[in-house]
Formats: sequence, C-alpha cells, structure tokens
Amino acid sequence: MKMWVSVLWRVAAYSALACAAFSFALFYLYSNPGRYVSGFTPGAFGLAFEPVRLITADGVELSGWHIPRKGAKRAVIACHGYPMDKGNILGMISFLSRDFELLLFDFRAMGESGGFFSSGGVKESADLDAAAAFMKSRGFDKVGVFGFSMGASAALMSENPAIAARVADSPFSDLGRTLEHAFSGLGFLKVPMIRMMKVWSRLILGADMDRVSPLRRITALKAPTLIIHGDADTQVPVASALELKAACPEAELWIIKGADHGGSSGFAGRTYEKRITDFFNAHIPVRP
Repeated sequence: MKMWVSVLWRVAAYSALACAAFSFALFYLYSNPGRYVSGFTPGAFGLAFEPVRLITADGVELSGWHIPRKGAKRAVIACHGYPMDKGNILGMISFLSRDFELLLFDFRAMGESGGFFSSGGVKESADLDAAAAFMKSRGFDKVGVFGFSMGASAALMSENPAIAARVADSPFSDLGRTLEHAFSGLGFLKVPMIRMMKVWSRLILGADMDRVSPLRRITALKAPTLIIHGDADTQVPVASALELKAACPEAELWIIKGADHGGSSGFAGRTYEKRITDFFNAHIPVRP
C-alpha cells in the first residue's frame, strides 16, 4: 500500500512539475516574442518622417515615427498588433497622413523598442500614454487612436483623457478567451496551462492577465468608438466584436464580410479609408 501511495505521489508531483515547466515555456514564448522589424520606413510611402524616442512612465524607451502634416488640425496615434511592429500597419493606415498628423510606435518588447516582456495589454497602456504625451508636446491636446488587433484592444483599455476617438480593428474582447481559442488544440491541458500562465504573469511581470479585458473596460469609455472586424477572422473570432458592441451599444460596429485577420482594409478598400477618415474628422477636436 505504501509503495502505491509513493508511486501516485511521485506521478502527481512529476506531472505538476511538467505542467509548470510547459506553462512557463508557453508564457515565455508569448510574453517575449521574437523581434520583428520591418525593412522599410514611411519614406517608402513617400512620407516625410522624424524618428522619435518615447519614454514611458515606467522607464521603457519606445521607438517611433512622427509623420507631420503641414497645416494639420488633428492628429492620430496608430498602434500595431502582436507580435509585429509599427511598420506592419503602415500600409494599412498611411492614408490617414492625407488629413492627420501621425505617430506610430513600437510597443514594448517589440520592434525596435526597449523592454523584455509583452503583457498583452496591461502595461501597454503606459506605452500609449507616452505616445499621447509626445503628441501633446507637438500641440495636440486631443488625439484619435487607431489600433489593430492587440493595439486595438490596448486602445480600448486605455483611460487616457487625451483620446478623443478610437478606431479598433480586430480587437479581442478578453485575453483569457483569446488564449483559450489559441490553445484549443491542447485539449484538457488548455485550462491548467492558461491558469499557470496567469500565475507566471503575476510573479514575473506583476501583471494580472485577467485585467486584459476590453470587454470590462469599454462600458466606461466616453470617447466615440468604431469597432471593425472581419467575419472570417481566424485569429480573433468576430464574436469578440459582437461582445464589445453588446457591452457598449453606443459604439459603432462595422463587420466586413469575407475579411480575415488584418484583411479588412484590403476587402473594404476606399470605403475603409473614407469611413475611418470621416469618423476621426467628426470626433477629434480641431487644435487651436
């Protein structure tokens, strides 16, 4: 009997250690993504730009591109998705330079920015705060924010009062649910893996992954919001957009048929450009 108890105890202990090790490996891979740096600058789109460095409140240095627009009365900050960089969305939003002054930046731990860990949105709000402070130094007290994927979710979670309008393309509604979708292939291991990843996040980052939930924050947003999502999105299901709309009925929702993740701008073309431009022009105050 004692032998069986010892065997069972060892099996349980080794299984727990294996689970902890595997979950840490997943946490590390997701929170410390490989660096992707685009091989081009706004100059490739015929845009004059100024490389800038932003410093967050917690001391992380971010790499950015400031794209001025002579005579511009409004400004927009653009936020990229995970695990890419600012250049990855440049083709998607370069049309905004016709009407607005722009700022693109790399989130922490991505692109050319400093920082070692990505938190999926918890600490990234400090990155957006640094971007808003930079635009304020250039005379824009109120700005619009365009975000794609994780950048869209970060924009929806930001409480920065400088944000006058938000456009969120393909946001996730809740990080926990997004991880469940991403790890669906793990079967019964999915739940313990995600729970352990949350533990690692608290221990190493001091960040609560349960707080990464635009669904919980969107009800408190006062600035006008436009949510865009493709109904063929395989990475962030369109159900996320529907949940966000249900939680915040006053937000605008635009579902683009046939668009996968990152494909909305290509599917909608000029309509995409016009709708976003009109939205920002309608809701961002003109600077004095």
